[in-house]
Amino acid sequence: MKKFLLLLLFVSTIGFGQKEYLADLPIRGAVSEIGISPSEKLWLATKPGNTYYADSIQGLWRFGPMQPKGITGGGIYERVNFFSEDTLMISGYIHGDDSNTDFVLWSGDQGKTWEEIKFGKGSWIDAAFINDNGKAWMSGSSQLIYYTEDSGKTWQEFDRIEKKKSVLRFSTIHFSKDESIGLFGSFWNKVYKTKDNCKTWERVPTPLDQKKYERLSKKHRPDIRKIRTFGNYYLINQQGNVFWSEIDSVNWKELPQIKDFEVSENESVYLLDNDLKVELRDSKFQVVFKSEKSLGHYPIAIGVRNNNFFALSSKKIYKINQFEFGASKLLTKEIPIPRPQIRLMYRNEPYGFEGSTVFKFDKKKNSWYRFMELDFFISNAVFKDGKIIIADQTRKNRFYLDTIDKKIEKYELPESLVDLSNNPIKNISFAIGSYGCFHRNSQIREYSLKNESFVLKRNEGEIFSNMPKEIRVAAINDFITEIDASRYGNNKVEDLEITPSDLESFKKFISKSEKRIAKKGIDVFDNLGAYSFPGENTYFEFYKNVADNFDSIPEVVLDNVFAQRSSMWSTTTNWRKVTFEFRNGRTLTIENSSFKPNYLNTPWTINHDGLLFTSNSIKLAKQLNKLTQGGMFNGSTGDKNFAIFQIADYMYRQSLTASK
Repeated sequence: MKKFLLLLLFVSTIGFGQKEYLADLPIRGAVSEIGISPSEKLWLATKPGNTYYADSIQGLWRFGPMQPKGITGGGIYERVNFFSEDTLMISGYIHGDDSNTDFVLWSGDQGKTWEEIKFGKGSWIDAAFINDNGKAWMSGSSQLIYYTEDSGKTWQEFDRIEKKKSVLRFSTIHFSKDESIGLFGSFWNKVYKTKDNCKTWERVPTPLDQKKYERLSKKHRPDIRKIRTFGNYYLINQQGNVFWSEIDSVNWKELPQIKDFEVSENESVYLLDNDLKVELRDSKFQVVFKSEKSLGHYPIAIGVRNNNFFALSSKKIYKINQFEFGASKLLTKEIPIPRPQIRLMYRNEPYGFEGSTVFKFDKKKNSWYRFMELDFFISNAVFKDGKIIIADQTRKNRFYLDTIDKKIEKYELPESLVDLSNNPIKNISFAIGSYGCFHRNSQIREYSLKNESFVLKRNEGEIFSNMPKEIRVAAINDFITEIDASRYGNNKVEDLEITPSDLESFKKFISKSEKRIAKKGIDVFDNLGAYSFPGENTYFEFYKNVADNFDSIPEVVLDNVFAQRSSMWSTTTNWRKVTFEFRNGRTLTIENSSFKPNYLNTPWTINHDGLLFTSNSIKLAKQLNKLTQGGMFNGSTGDKNFAIFQIADYMYRQSLTASK
């Protein structure tokens, strides 16, 4: 048994006058649960092995004891749980010095000292349930169940539920308040119930067993993400779908508006709906109250203590009940406020912008401090017309920042951003490239103004080989004019120039795809390609119906489709950029970067001397395609069939979400 001493000092609530200099807590790694003590002290443990703690939702946060500030510890911490005010435990996939994974980290003095407690055969602990009388059940990759009744100091093993060779790995565990029912939900569509503390078992049918919903693909894991029991009811989350049932006769009924849930000590249940509002129901599943306010963002983790609902987002911690809707930013004094990503000088003073906060720099203290808090994410800040102009995340709404009265006022950009008659373009460059872990490449083509044309000055690579050696000034000026116009107009169906022949070809493509998928199924790498369907059970007729009613597609749908960026993450980034240099030395760029592009590489980010805005204009993208002779749009990105697919696929996936 290894024991180590670490100093923990719980802090009081934030004092007046300190808050401006406090940094946001930089949570490194994913958090799956909130550790909440009986007095509502809070602990977080992250997968990379970081821990953080505070003495209340209003308290300052500190870096946990297992590592220096910001440095990850050993192994994967899945959760931290409290047995009592003094006793807490961290479990997951924790490595010892000899690479063993057969222990949890345990503290009996509120985290001041920690020791390794062996629980049995080494295992990645995927699920754990701790009750209020010192008992806990855990399970993981070993498929064994580990049980303690002395607050985690000693453990015993229960055998696998399925004795035959199987991969029954549990993702969620819950016991009723009187321990008469224990529920174990697996990663692969199985729920087991015990009434005698894991001696005997019976299967509980899942929503998928009862065909209460349809898996879009057999490749999608039908995992039981959470299961709970309260009163005479079960609650379950399977593949993101929430259902409830009476215990005596299991018949799952969907709660389509509910995203998450947690039961309380008095056998009530908190429900989190699609609008991120919190609803409380009693043990008879009757509504007690519903919050008027909503959480600002979808929570990373939720929990319950003292019949209060807690929710954690990346920046805030919430405490909610019938009488209180409390929220507090996650702040720490253990590190200084880092230098904001967006910075500018205004009246000889440095200003910074990060998230929804406006910062100023205190030269005497050599430190940034919080100057203003706004109710939106700041995506851009520039000095223009003698003022600080900021933009929200959409970059469609701009505001003048009044630093005297600490307020913002609506600001409208001029109709035209560029005066080509007094400040003409003198140089243009077209560039395209890619970078990743093991590669970096680019191709570039540059032009310079000569008389009434832009003449080729430099060419590296073959991708722009179809472009002419000279481009008329008028063509470039028309493109700049279209950039200005793209800030105001919405995309229209006619902008796509889709013909009846294009639509018929698309429907044939869908029919062929349906047959191919019915025969071969969905490949795990299908989502890397341009045409990615949700699964084998996709309703392909929906895509054809979109084509049949193409002329009636609302403008808002088109704008949403061509404004979306791929949610897929990759170490590879493909980028395209056009730079216009004006006579006065200022620049205007239009660029896009992605791994999996949208049609015509929309949306494009436009930067005019620091002023950023986003354009999803099909007209603008088509004009760029014409200007570069297809050099910016390789593969399917310039295909009309791909445009129709992007629209139909967006509408289909939206219909799936709306049906929940």
